[in-house]
Amino acid sequence: MNVAEGWNMYLEIQDLKKMHFNVSQISRRLDLSRTTVYKYLDMTLEEMEQILENRKTRTFVQ
Repeated sequence: MNVAEGWNMYLEIQDLKKMHFNVSQISRRLDLSRTTVYKYLDMTLEEMEQILENRKTRTFVQ
């Protein structure tokens, strides 16, 4: 998942929660596990930014 996809998923989960969807409904709608939805709902914007920043700077060793 790239940075843009990560932000889109995070914001979509947050928006669906604001529209009073429950975790199971969000999970089915976005084809994610409920544990993933819970993880993203518990995250703050700053935590999400940090996670995506760490992914962006990760290097692969061959």
